[in-house]
Amino acid sequence: MLSTEAKVGSITLLGVALLAFMVIQLSGFTFGEKGYPVHAVFNQVSGLKEGNTVRYAGVDIGKVSAVRVKPEGVQVTLMINPGVKIPEGSKFNIGTDGLLGEKYIDIVPPRTHSGVLAPGAVVQGENPQGLDQLIATADKVLLDVQKLVQSLNDVFGDEKVKASFKDTVVNAKEITANLNEMSAAMARMAVNNEADVKAMVSNLRVMSGSLRDVAGRVDKLVASIDNNGQTAQDLKETISNLRSTSTRVEKMAASLEGIVTDPETAENVKETLRNARSVSAKADKMLTQVESINAQAGFEVLYNTDTHQYSTNADVRINTSPKDFAVIGVTDIGQDSKTNFQIGSGTEKFAGRAGVIDSKAGVGLDTKLGKQLKMSVDVYDPNDVRVKLRTQYEVAPDTFIVGQANDINKDDNNTTFVGVRHNF
Repeated sequence: MLSTEAKVGSITLLGVALLAFMVIQLSGFTFGEKGYPVHAVFNQVSGLKEGNTVRYAGVDIGKVSAVRVKPEGVQVTLMINPGVKIPEGSKFNIGTDGLLGEKYIDIVPPRTHSGVLAPGAVVQGENPQGLDQLIATADKVLLDVQKLVQSLNDVFGDEKVKASFKDTVVNAKEITANLNEMSAAMARMAVNNEADVKAMVSNLRVMSGSLRDVAGRVDKLVASIDNNGQTAQDLKETISNLRSTSTRVEKMAASLEGIVTDPETAENVKETLRNARSVSAKADKMLTQVESINAQAGFEVLYNTDTHQYSTNADVRINTSPKDFAVIGVTDIGQDSKTNFQIGSGTEKFAGRAGVIDSKAGVGLDTKLGKQLKMSVDVYDPNDVRVKLRTQYEVAPDTFIVGQANDINKDDNNTTFVGVRHNF
């Protein structure tokens, strides 16, 4: 039998042992390190410290056990959990949980590998991009965009270019103005019997044929240019003159239709009426087209944060009605140029598109959140489906900060772009 003192001592020792075991378990203290070490060397570690997490493809696999300054850089010792194998060729990056969160080591697996890192292996880490480097890169991008916008302004702001573009419209405007004056003079002649009816009808027939030809040329002109500034105003005035002139000719011919007896003259009157009515119909149709068509060009320069390369894109959006539109453009100009041609329908809040996206068949959706933010998603290439996500934030009139992620559905190929866009 144990004495009372022996029993009390045994119980006390057992309690102390249990307490020590609980403290060791709760604190995570171990006798000897678990797992195996891997050493990564960085030029700078941006605040990384002992105890930070190590992740492989987003999964926690260990901790940072030491951070030491070496002549070749900063050596970070990673204690990898037992059973975890890291392929050779993996990339070691320093990441951050959120903007101001804790640092961690992010290990990105390679596409292909032939072996695994041995315990104690030394690898070269990827250098994190500091804030000063990002600011310098952004300044360079903005400077390039400023030069590009200035060059475009020099081209499109040239008065000679504008004048050459408007010559055809101005000439058509002058022709119809002259025809308008001629028809007014002929109307006065008919009222005052200044010429015989037969000669007047013959002249009307010739003039109405000329009007029909002019209307055809202006109709083609409307189909090839957009409603922009003075050009559109000249077009409207030209078409209004056409309609006014053809209406006056039609009235004059109609007033003569019941009084002529000569068969040839009667046939000329009928042909004049047909030509005048045709011109009036075309003028009404063209006025509707001119008032509804408008176009907007856009140009942007994007910077690829992964490859550190630039992408230059341009496009034109043609609105053919309040809801219907078409988009024509080119991406990666001068490098791997890809074409875009889509037709769409919808409002400013929400619209859908379908056609050619980056030279592949696809569809897209656009939505506007508030007054400044616009988001778009494109799904294209039926043989190898790709998804592109894009945001635009307006920082000044017709000037936008752009963020774009390509191939977000493909872990190995997704790329991110940032840049600036300007609409004209």
